[in-house]
Amino acid sequence: MLDVFKIRAVLDEASKWDMDYRGFGTQVHLHLLHPPLPPKELEAWEEQAGVTLPEDYRTYLTCLGNGGAGPAYGLAPFNPPDAEYLCRPCIYSKDQEEAYQEMRRKNIHFQNTDEWELYLEYFPDSPGRTALNWREAHDEWLKQLEECSSRDFIDPMLYNGQMYLANGGCTMDLYLIFNGSHRGFVHYCDPDQAYDLPPTFADYCKEELKQNFAAYYMEYVNETEDFLRNMRTEKRRRAEWERAQVRDFLAAVKESNWQGAKRVLEAMGDSHELSRKTRSLFHQYEKPMMEAFPEDKGVWKFFDGAFGSWNSYGYPNEPISFRKDGGRWRNPRQSFQAFVQTFYD
Repeated sequence: MLDVFKIRAVLDEASKWDMDYRGFGTQVHLHLLHPPLPPKELEAWEEQAGVTLPEDYRTYLTCLGNGGAGPAYGLAPFNPPDAEYLCRPCIYSKDQEEAYQEMRRKNIHFQNTDEWELYLEYFPDSPGRTALNWREAHDEWLKQLEECSSRDFIDPMLYNGQMYLANGGCTMDLYLIFNGSHRGFVHYCDPDQAYDLPPTFADYCKEELKQNFAAYYMEYVNETEDFLRNMRTEKRRRAEWERAQVRDFLAAVKESNWQGAKRVLEAMGDSHELSRKTRSLFHQYEKPMMEAFPEDKGVWKFFDGAFGSWNSYGYPNEPISFRKDGGRWRNPRQSFQAFVQTFYD
């Protein structure tokens, strides 16, 4: 079960004090949640789609946020999936052993069979290769084979009775199961590695299907809480100092006091040693600062040092990227405005 009070408290602290975003993917969601979804909006979708959201996931969407902070790159905003797929039986269930093994067998078969042999197998009445202009026909053959592969193992593996939640890195995507014996559980699926699926569903459960949504999410929260609890006093003091300097800088920028903003940069010393969070904030103001002081070597040195190849923590120095539109997005990037607010108490 999700501990909503604890989650809010931990994420509020982490969004302020995790200055280097050391955890994998945290530089995307920044420990921030997007605004929650109105319950009535979800209820209307459920009624129309004929499905019911797993309760813990519903709690996340309506009481915490519509995407944002979570394991790895965080959770994507709720993007209503095709109800037809959600209503189909999920093969990751104790009563779908035969369907699971059939999906696995067909996938291995596709992976290890020549395209032409597959085409003759699936379309035995098709004309021979020599009877057609092969190059003109080839694209159409592949399209039909892709439709067959989607029907036979891609859809069962990734879509039937489940929904995309998040990306865990590269092609590893997280899915939430909607029906069957493991409704409410989450697991990572990688279509590129589907031929390595365990031979039985029982084996799959042992290896991949271990957590429901709440356990998965609370694992990230508990790890974040441990990080905050073990944060050294000198590290927190350094963070407090950087946060105060950033607020002074932003106050000067708001008043178009560029001389005052420059004095803040000078007071911060070696920009190479600043946290990734602070450097990313200043990166957004590099252009106006350089325009205000085009001949000032100190300003040039500050920004050049902030984004060199490596910093003292051994992490790449590239600045954080922020969301620039209000549309749906796969990874829950935050807006710059939400990021700036984390420098204030």
